[in-house]
Amino acid sequence: MVSPVRAAQAAFSRLGRTEELPGFLLSVGCLFLALLCAVFGLEIGALVFLLLSVIGELPFEVRSSQSSELLDQAEFGIPMRFVLRVLAGLVVSDQLDGENAVRAFAAVAVAYVLVLCARALHQEYRRVGPLKPMETRNIPGSPRIHDAPPRRALEVVVTQLLVLAPVLFGAPWLQVLLTGIVAIAVLATVTIPDARASWTLRQQKRATGFTAPLRQIQEFLDDYQPEVVVHLSGPAEAGYQINTWLESLEALDRRVFIVLRDHPLFTRLASTSIPTLELKDPGELLMLDFSSARVALYPSNTGNNIHLLRLPTLMSAFIGHGDSDKSASNNPFSRAYDELWVAGEAGADRYRRSKLGVHEDQYRFVGRPQVHGISREPRLGDEAVPTVLYAPTWEGVNHEQEYSSVSAVGVQVVKALLAADPPVRVVFKAHPFTGQRDAKYRAVLARIAGLLDDAAARTGVDHRVIKGGSINEWFNRASALITDISSVVSDFLASEKPYAVFNHTDDDDATFRADYPSTGAGTTIGRDGRGIAEFIDVVTQQAPDVLAGARAQLATYLLGPPEQRTLESFAASIDAFVARSEAERADYRGHSYAVEPSDSDDEAAL
Repeated sequence: MVSPVRAAQAAFSRLGRTEELPGFLLSVGCLFLALLCAVFGLEIGALVFLLLSVIGELPFEVRSSQSSELLDQAEFGIPMRFVLRVLAGLVVSDQLDGENAVRAFAAVAVAYVLVLCARALHQEYRRVGPLKPMETRNIPGSPRIHDAPPRRALEVVVTQLLVLAPVLFGAPWLQVLLTGIVAIAVLATVTIPDARASWTLRQQKRATGFTAPLRQIQEFLDDYQPEVVVHLSGPAEAGYQINTWLESLEALDRRVFIVLRDHPLFTRLASTSIPTLELKDPGELLMLDFSSARVALYPSNTGNNIHLLRLPTLMSAFIGHGDSDKSASNNPFSRAYDELWVAGEAGADRYRRSKLGVHEDQYRFVGRPQVHGISREPRLGDEAVPTVLYAPTWEGVNHEQEYSSVSAVGVQVVKALLAADPPVRVVFKAHPFTGQRDAKYRAVLARIAGLLDDAAARTGVDHRVIKGGSINEWFNRASALITDISSVVSDFLASEKPYAVFNHTDDDDATFRADYPSTGAGTTIGRDGRGIAEFIDVVTQQAPDVLAGARAQLATYLLGPPEQRTLESFAASIDAFVARSEAERADYRGHSYAVEPSDSDDEAAL
């Protein structure tokens, strides 16, 4: 049974971000207080709270997205809130100027509610109808289609006050009627153009498939002539999957175009000069002409990839978003690509061991350009207080992919590091997905943060929690790493510094290292905490670092030779892939291919 505290926490988390709460309390909270005052006959209190609740709509609708959407889904949107204000006002006010005022107010209120309902229907149409949001970056004219019509919060607040205030303060029926008509006219004046804009976009799409903003995109593609398309979909937290490739893509001497399929993901795209399109609708994506492009790159195996994989003119490559021993690194979906780009021989071996039927000619060994800036300093002994980076992975999409040490030994690891003698500095950087599936992980993160804050205040050592930015920056500041099975292991090996990995299995360490080759040159940490003290002794130089030579060999196996871990080597791989596409797909480019989207074009279809 869920505890009341947990239930309250869940409810508040559903209401949105902290900055949305004042507007919610002012609008919805004051409305309920007004209704409560009306029940008990407290006229002045009801009138005051009613007016405050109307004014509260302004910060609530301007600052809120999740909260207002939740209330709309609960049938407690603006129209219903206004109806309750009208009822509360009628119950408590004895200032109404006769029967004519009541009738005028009723007529105005009904008409005004109809306009509010029309706005709500328009908003719902934009949410579930055929017009899908579109956003762009680095494309002339910044073509876009919003995910919803303008909220017009100021106009809604002012017009509600025009309808309610005269009645609440005893104005004569004519004034009630006139101010109500003005309010309805003002709201209709801003509503009708918004609805007409949606209607125009819908008519454009119905006639040709192209809305005006989508036509701008096609005109840009015709002029820009992209050669490389990068495609990704996913939640906001998946932003790192595209961001990890931006430096390498920007270094190419080719025209690159990024396609992101989800707005939250688009908002997490780091600063880049590469033209980028956010486009959710698969039908609209397939309307676009990518005939100039030669190759498509996919950082993640998502169902939406099928929308570009259908195009026979494009050769496809799965480039991934990190080199790791996780089971997701040999996903059966990978067979759909023309090439599988792996950093070193380890990447190909994972597929070979999986026996998924991947052909040898699908592998392209491209090295790992992301590690070109990773330094081998500081070495052990370079600093009086060495820095240990603890960078665990998240809990995974299910229990079979739960590699994380956070819940199992996270607190124990941090406590041991903080108790080290000689002392070490602890930097904690969790995976951005941590706590997404399992709430207990969020509780552990909070506890670890508290331990580090307390230790920093007590000792003066700069222990800290890092929540954003590139992890490579902290690779270059750390003398050692503690982590889990993930791409963090492989990337850190470019530094050839000591590392330790959590054994999430019930197997002995020898079996664990055999199953997960990236751990072969590191210390293993068990569920009972074994290995932590041993690793701390190495970091503080109380014990010799006997695995230094093995780390250099393993780095080559995982990441490719050092000369392949460069931006130049990545560019050469792109050039070779483009050349292959031009040679093998030339026949397709001589024809026009219209690909019709099917009804099952979504991630659930896979």
